[in-house]
Amino acid sequence: AEEIRGSFKLSYYNEYKSYLRCHMDRWTWHSKESKPAEEIRGNVPGVRLYDGEHKTEFDQGTLTITTHRLTWSDGRRSIDLQLKLVEQIDTVGSTFTKSAKLVLHLAPSPHSAQPGPCPKSQERFIKLSFVKGGDQRALGIIRGCQSERRWEKGVIAAPSSLMGGGLVRIERQIESSRISTDKSLSDAFKDIDALMGKAKEMVTLADRIAQKLSDSKSDSDETTQLKSALLSIGISNPVTRATHGTGTSYHKSLGTELARMLAAPLDECGGVMSVSEVYCRYNRARGLELISPEDVVNACRTLTAERHGMEMKQFSSGVLVVEAGNFNLLMSSLLQILEQQECASAVTLSNGLGIPVMLAKERLKAAEEHGLVCRDETDDGVLFYQNKFCEVS
Repeated sequence: AEEIRGSFKLSYYNEYKSYLRCHMDRWTWHSKESKPAEEIRGNVPGVRLYDGEHKTEFDQGTLTITTHRLTWSDGRRSIDLQLKLVEQIDTVGSTFTKSAKLVLHLAPSPHSAQPGPCPKSQERFIKLSFVKGGDQRALGIIRGCQSERRWEKGVIAAPSSLMGGGLVRIERQIESSRISTDKSLSDAFKDIDALMGKAKEMVTLADRIAQKLSDSKSDSDETTQLKSALLSIGISNPVTRATHGTGTSYHKSLGTELARMLAAPLDECGGVMSVSEVYCRYNRARGLELISPEDVVNACRTLTAERHGMEMKQFSSGVLVVEAGNFNLLMSSLLQILEQQECASAVTLSNGLGIPVMLAKERLKAAEEHGLVCRDETDDGVLFYQNKFCEVS
């Protein structure tokens, strides 16, 4: 039995040595000497290392991420992986039985590599398993360090050790964060500029197609579908100062365009819509040709019930709204809800008509001023009933 046990241990030891000779060659034993401008960006506990698909003995350690490398340590052993060797990062989500993982695809091991757990590996990727979570945080930090590529720039840091603390380290971290933020914002604005350029091309193309459709007399299904697609893009040929002048004529043209755009949304909102919501919807439909809140208010002032079927009103509270011109139709929908529920508050009316509570409250006040409803102030709030006194008299 002792010979069998000893033979088993020897066999297991030889297999382990063979395993180390075939894996983990990108990792090197940890060096306490910091690189120029190297900074610690974060620590993630509970990390297990895989070489390819194979679990290694490096389990439940703390992963330290710097601007130059990844350091794994369990208190007894510490190993490093240079970030310049990481070519691509993939993510593997967690399941009920498995932890989330980051898959790091690596470049070949350099000939001048420092000694590590093993000299040679057949794998081209490793996995970091985050037993206690933190994979997304680690991913964001690693990608941020990769975008900086500080190991190539040779930035000279303030003289202090990597593990040092104090004000110098805090200042370095703040400066590094500022540089990273500036770079991210610069890249984002480049993307926005490119998008705006493409958007202008699309608007020009849509205008050209709209002009051809207006000249065409065809009513085929294809023409109808194309017109529907253009409408879904937004307002084609929006009113601008360059095409419609300035002053009153400009605001009247805006009002006419606004009335056409609001016809369907106003019905969906129960016949009333706040001017702030009108501003948001109108500018979203106009695309790149945005207008100011003042121009929207002036355009709403030109709306009339006779010509546009809607008009702007100001409630006693000062709220500006665009309201459908048929006041009797609005009041009939309110009275219909009162007949069904006997009484209503601003909240119940808001749910029934699908309008904001503020607008429901103002509509109840308007109905009260016209003698259509009367109120009952109770401990539970203000309730409105249909006015029966007029019927008695």
